[in-house]
Amino acid sequence: MAKTKTEYICENCGAHYPRWQGQCSSCSEWNTLVETITEKETSKGLSSRPRATLYGAGESTIISAKDAVAKHQVEGQRLSTGLYETDRVFGGGVVFGSVSLVGGQPGIGKSTILTQMVVKTLIDKENISAIYVAGEESPSQISQRILRIIGKADKNKSVLDRLWLVATTDVDSVVELVQEKKPELLIIDSIQTMFTNDLTGIAGSVGQIRETTSRLVALAKRMNIATFLVGHVTKEGDIAGPKVLEHIVDTVVEISGDRTGELRVVRSLKNRFGPTDEVGLLRLTNEGVEEVSNPAEVFLEEKTVGQPGSALALCMEGSRPIVVEVQALIIPSFLPNPRRVSRGLNISKMHLLLAVLQKYAKVRLDNADVFVNVVGDVDFKDPAIDLAVAAALVSAKKEKSLGKKTVYCGEIGLLGEVRKVRQLTKRIKEAKRLGYTNIVTVENLGRVGDL
Repeated sequence: MAKTKTEYICENCGAHYPRWQGQCSSCSEWNTLVETITEKETSKGLSSRPRATLYGAGESTIISAKDAVAKHQVEGQRLSTGLYETDRVFGGGVVFGSVSLVGGQPGIGKSTILTQMVVKTLIDKENISAIYVAGEESPSQISQRILRIIGKADKNKSVLDRLWLVATTDVDSVVELVQEKKPELLIIDSIQTMFTNDLTGIAGSVGQIRETTSRLVALAKRMNIATFLVGHVTKEGDIAGPKVLEHIVDTVVEISGDRTGELRVVRSLKNRFGPTDEVGLLRLTNEGVEEVSNPAEVFLEEKTVGQPGSALALCMEGSRPIVVEVQALIIPSFLPNPRRVSRGLNISKMHLLLAVLQKYAKVRLDNADVFVNVVGDVDFKDPAIDLAVAAALVSAKKEKSLGKKTVYCGEIGLLGEVRKVRQLTKRIKEAKRLGYTNIVTVENLGRVGDL
């Protein structure tokens, strides 16, 4: 009978140990030993196929580039998720045989979004089947979510015959079920709950996460299955588990937003089959997920646009120009260190803009509490938002309105200059289409002091 042999390897220096210990004797680092499968011994007279993993032995294949291209033309088509916003993030749809890691804060809607993606795909494609592996929920809990999504239409209930719900945390049982049912879609919710009996560590440990993920990746590649792995996050916001988890998957998707609100922002942090700068906007409702096709509904508030302290920024998220509202509030401070509060904007960027305004625009803010808010609770990393933030601060300080038809687009340097941003022509074209008549860019505003 086949036996599995494991040992503990230091992630810092690579030293090997037969059993776990708190400190590595070679490099003196603590808690760096990870249990790893090293080899599988087989009794004499018995043959056993080695388990295929990315770290263990497996069958080797060789194929010419010509045959690989021909195979890709047949099998490499993308599969729509049923949501245009998520298709945008994945680069036009999900690639068969790819493995996607979906992370986000607890309660952000990872399971809901994935469930709707699967249900929508099954409704649109009658020849597609899926397996949903639930490590944290029961099948009855998942079925309630499915019924909310498909609604009362009888035609949609046909998808129930092609969707299997599995309540297990044993990755080897999942592999056997997938090989039996041969689905086109596989959802693991979540990867931190999966384990294999070949390792002694508990589910969620570094060794278990690395080994179970490698087996699922090998399965997806071998059977050409589009696979989604739900990942937990740490208190710092990073995906829990070893960094190799993000390395071996094809796509890393982050779902963010305010858990008390409806808006959810889907971003791609890594994508081997598409861009990583696209953003999808979704709204969570009682019936499931709705797409936000018009971002102005979220990022603009008609009641406040045009008031002192409000400025409109023309940002670019991926290939989509978005107009967002930046609000600023300045009040006298009686504290030794005036407060600086920022929401939706990096606080370091805010300090930089305050210093530039005080130096080159002669706007004194060292004796005032300053608050900046980007409406929609979304962190925009596009430097083109700099000019709108500066304009909102000047407007709040002077208590003068900037107008409802004015948008700002430009990066601000430390020397007070306004810099040109990428895809400026596309941004201006979109702003004109939305009805904005005064577009402030580097072409008509060269320095911050001219605000």
